[in-house]
Amino acid sequence: MNAHTKLQLHLSRHMYKRGRNKGDAPADPARRSKSHFRVVRGNGGQMIVRMHNANLITAYEDGRIKLNTNGWHGSTTTRACMNDALCFAGRGYIGSVRKWGVSTTGIRMDGKTYRYYDGMEFSADGALLTEPEEFMAKRVDSDETAEFRREIKESGFADVFPILFQSSTVEDRTYVRSTKDAMTCEHLTNQWPAVVASIKFESGYRNKQMYHDHKDALRALVARVTKNMTVIVGTGVTVL
Repeated sequence: MNAHTKLQLHLSRHMYKRGRNKGDAPADPARRSKSHFRVVRGNGGQMIVRMHNANLITAYEDGRIKLNTNGWHGSTTTRACMNDALCFAGRGYIGSVRKWGVSTTGIRMDGKTYRYYDGMEFSADGALLTEPEEFMAKRVDSDETAEFRREIKESGFADVFPILFQSSTVEDRTYVRSTKDAMTCEHLTNQWPAVVASIKFESGYRNKQMYHDHKDALRALVARVTKNMTVIVGTGVTVL
């Protein structure tokens, strides 16, 4: 029994007999007042599980299903309704997938995880009929990080860091609006002692010295500033 047949039976058993949704059926028969989540018969004979204005699942007589959230697949409420709707197909689950530093919505179907997108179609046996989309990855932006390293060299910060580190005290640790700007601008040298102290000493009331070697400290400082210098790229991977 495919999704189309199951939805036909569901509609015949739980149909609203009156009211504005007459002829439709609650997707959850135990909650008939939840009328925004319904089973509807389409004009072309297809069966639909609808949430508000989104046809979450459109089921065809040949067993195919088409998925759509109107762009709301990141919503926990929409995902919950989609997963309830997928029960009519007897397979499938959507949820968050975090891979290679990027979170996205994925759909698990017969042991395979795909990146979800509206318009996906699956056969009655769970095979993806539309083209899969590749998963994305967060990668270090090598151009931006190289530019930053060049700028802290040109500003003179990198060269004087060992001297500043040696003389740095806890009292030097004051507020700096932008560490990146301070490190790369020769006109902000008055902020350099504060920048150095911020990496040399632990923040908080203990004032513990975190680094004793200026090379380790500079590496840590650069890593801190460049950690968000990333780009999102395609992986070429479409199935997990």
